[in-house]
Amino acid sequence: MPTQQEISGASDAEFVERMVERYPRRFNDQYWSVFRANVGRHLPAEPAIADLGCGPGLYLRDLSERHPDSRLYGFDASAAMIDHARGLRYPAAPPTLAVQDVEKEPLPLAAGSVDLVSMAGVLHVLDDPFGVLAEAQRVLRPGGVFLLDDWVRMPLAQYVQDRPRHRGTPPDGQRAGWLRMFPFHNKYTAEDWKWLLAEAGFSLVSTVQIRPQSQIFVAVVRMLPAGT
Repeated sequence: MPTQQEISGASDAEFVERMVERYPRRFNDQYWSVFRANVGRHLPAEPAIADLGCGPGLYLRDLSERHPDSRLYGFDASAAMIDHARGLRYPAAPPTLAVQDVEKEPLPLAAGSVDLVSMAGVLHVLDDPFGVLAEAQRVLRPGGVFLLDDWVRMPLAQYVQDRPRHRGTPPDGQRAGWLRMFPFHNKYTAEDWKWLLAEAGFSLVSTVQIRPQSQIFVAVVRMLPAGT
């Protein structure tokens, strides 16, 4: 799959810095309150959690603090992201990390071995998300949770107003970047995401919008009736 760096035109180092800078705004107290209410209550005491497109590892670090008895796995197509994640200090056992394009390679995890698969701001990049969704289903245990946090479509004016401003970048350059990213970030509506999850065999448990530009979808693998 194309990396976020390729889409945005940023270097690996620039994009890592950008992800680290924006992380506290995206995964704040409100986010973790939603996580506890909609995801954490479904997890066992010692969950296995896989983060697909784990970026610089900050999310895994925070999961390690909140679920210290968990087994964590992080996969990202960018070696720079994985290098940053490996350099973090984790409150509990460090995650197993690997450079991996989840669109092209099966996860190095056994079927039914994971309690939670999370994807934040990644699935919209894929031309065809169904292969990755099928792989998420494969590794999830019965009753396991798929957590999707991704962009939802919004008007261009609202999108531009919401974009962060970079010091030192001329206004024309920033506007060009926003317009380049707009088609990727506004690919799906909330209803489109619900349809994709249903088509992929998931049952939606809850959906929460805590930021104008993104929405959280919590789903489980749809169980087939006995004998089918």
